[in-house]
Amino acid sequence: MLPSFLTHYYEAERGPFKNVCDLSDAELDRLIAAEKDADTAFNRFALGKDFFKIRRAADDLLIEKYTEKFGCTPLNRPFYAVLGEFDRTLSMYRDGRSVRLEMSQFSREQVTFMYPDHFVLVWSRKLFPPIPALFGPYRYSYEPFHDRLFTYDELADAVIRYSLEARIAWAKRQNLWVSSYIEAHIWDPGYSQQGAVLKG
Repeated sequence: MLPSFLTHYYEAERGPFKNVCDLSDAELDRLIAAEKDADTAFNRFALGKDFFKIRRAADDLLIEKYTEKFGCTPLNRPFYAVLGEFDRTLSMYRDGRSVRLEMSQFSREQVTFMYPDHFVLVWSRKLFPPIPALFGPYRYSYEPFHDRLFTYDELADAVIRYSLEARIAWAKRQNLWVSSYIEAHIWDPGYSQQGAVLKG
């Protein structure tokens, strides 16, 4: 059985439902300067602005995937979450918080999924080399599901077809970040937050 909820993780100081790719270059520079020395488990800001060039490219490709799938371009970049929960994500933040969102409050087009996450879009197209900090000693290698965007109703079949539960269990045993969860994308900024559960 698939989890019936998503968890969105965020920095308490800045609040939930934000996408770093919406920042201007100047705003991003200020954020990197403020966060680059933060003592967190995976500090993406310490990787500098080049990391966010890759992130923006991955976001753009994800928007392309959404447009191909649904025949319309989303109005905004998505917010990110995980299917179910992966609370290790809280350690990405100085003061991490989370919001639980029930899948029942979303339409089919409002949430999509990828495994392991949308960064694979830039690697599968060889636009940027994989980031060693995300994979540890393991090398990235292409899998057919890396270019697939799933809706919730397609996900149960994908989990079986691509052995995602076994892949996630293996990644967790290796203490990997990437591949330890199924990434969720929340596309509609005006969705109802009724039923959301905030956690400290």
